[in-house]
Amino acid sequence: MTASELAFLALGLVLGAATGAALIVVLASRAPRREIRVTVTRDALPRRSETLSQDAFVTQPAEPAPGGPGDRRWFDRPDAAPERVAIPIHAGSGGWFPERAAPPVPQPGPARVIDRTVVPSRSGQAVAIAIEPEGDPGLEAATMPQPGRGSAFERMLRGEHRAMVEVVDRIAGEDSRRRRDWEVLLGGLTEGMADAAVTESIIDFPMGTPFWDTFTVEQCRHIVTALASMGYHYDGRSGWIDGRVPTYRDLAQSLADIGVDPRRVRAWPNQLEISALFVGARPAPEELIAAAGPEYAAEDVRALLGERGPELANLWLAWEAVRPALFAEDSPGAGRGSL
Repeated sequence: MTASELAFLALGLVLGAATGAALIVVLASRAPRREIRVTVTRDALPRRSETLSQDAFVTQPAEPAPGGPGDRRWFDRPDAAPERVAIPIHAGSGGWFPERAAPPVPQPGPARVIDRTVVPSRSGQAVAIAIEPEGDPGLEAATMPQPGRGSAFERMLRGEHRAMVEVVDRIAGEDSRRRRDWEVLLGGLTEGMADAAVTESIIDFPMGTPFWDTFTVEQCRHIVTALASMGYHYDGRSGWIDGRVPTYRDLAQSLADIGVDPRRVRAWPNQLEISALFVGARPAPEELIAAAGPEYAAEDVRALLGERGPELANLWLAWEAVRPALFAEDSPGAGRGSL
């Protein structure tokens, strides 16, 4: 190796060392990376429940339900009980009251104006003041029973006894014998209309029953008609005639008969619930009477009653005179008479 080559290698070594030192200085002068340190304590994050009685994620320690019997927030106080000391209080006739709780220490702030008068009383005697809340006219008006709507006959069919009294007052006046006769005839007419409504499956169904709530009113009535065709009849009150209760298969068949796929029904009742399907139901003969309108002739109403029509022969003889009283929508305050 010649001297020129050694000089060239020495020069490269010096230049390389200088370049590396400069690069280290440049890299070291860059801004440091930002670091965020997080300290996680016990239960800082929601943890999964430990038992099946807890929610899936416990977000707060167990405590009584707000507003429930165990909620004592309005009764318990976190502060310690005040120190009990004897405080002299003049009671008018002289003397000292027994041990009382020490009053709270007054805090600095705006002065309060005392708007109460101390009334002296003897020890051991309780003083009570009766406080009666003021009545709310709007609430009283909302809670008052509202008069029925519709004609007197429609209200009779809904079970309003007052409507029956109004019609009898119009027809028979004060004659007690005639009143009894008309009450029997009108009662038979009402019962006949209810029986006709049961036969035609015109029923008002109870609200809140999962099975009936799945369908419309018309679909519910079609289901009852389909069950009746299989021998399972509604008794007009809250059960089944002769205690014959359909099974799950019969109920599914009735749905299929009216064009409803039983597989789409999610709220299927069990056998005990099927036996109680009509609890809270009632016939709706007030809807049936519309079929005889608008003239409400004796022949049309008698046709609605079916087999019970001939039992009310005396009513059909006086129907033209009775009809205005049955289908009047005003209250019979005046114009009482006798037929």
